[in-house]
Amino acid sequence: MAAMARHEIAAAAPTSDASGNLGGPTAQRPSDSLTLDELLAEPMVQQLMQRDRTDEATIRRLWQHIAVGRPASIPYCMPQESRAAGPDTIARLLYETARLWRRRCDKAVRARLPGMTCARCAVLIHLERPGGVNQAALAHSLDITPTTLVRLLDRLEADGLVARMPDPHDRRAHLLVPTAKALPFIVCIYELARRIEREAQIGLSEAEATQLHALLRRMRSNLATGADRLPSADQARHSGHG
Repeated sequence: MAAMARHEIAAAAPTSDASGNLGGPTAQRPSDSLTLDELLAEPMVQQLMQRDRTDEATIRRLWQHIAVGRPASIPYCMPQESRAAGPDTIARLLYETARLWRRRCDKAVRARLPGMTCARCAVLIHLERPGGVNQAALAHSLDITPTTLVRLLDRLEADGLVARMPDPHDRRAHLLVPTAKALPFIVCIYELARRIEREAQIGLSEAEATQLHALLRRMRSNLATGADRLPSADQARHSGHG
């Protein structure tokens, strides 16, 4: 977290020397930029420093290092309109949308399916696949730890909604399948999901909804494969300097 805080401080600030003056004593400082001393006085920066136990001397050394190594093509300060639009970044909008969507789902599930939660509903939906699912694959699909999954499965099995069947390909393993009792729950879960999705898309045309879906899929693919692409790009850059 300390490294992240230092990166945020460096990214948000213009170049300066160790004393906090932009571009040395003779540089003209834009009216909408911050000196290092002004930045250090910001309450948010103070909280980051306290949280990550980063002292002022460390930040000043980092600031001076950046000032020496920053390419001249990088602007000294962020435009005022860019800083004002900061809270509405794509990442922030996606996070807030997902949080509100989850809250809406929790409310709908509690109202229609007492005793159920969104996490248990997600398990049932994933278990609908023909032939059943083994526990390791299910934990991976849900992106949860095996311990968390066991607790969810124990509750669903106690309610008679999930059964463990022998795996025909591995006698040591079991396949998880929904029971007949779970089928009405699964139908209701799909109905709730479709209703909430319609609510979220109010005001969007069919073309806009289709485009949004395609763009989100593309972003998901970029993020999923980015970890594989970045190291090769870094290696190519370093090899070019060799």
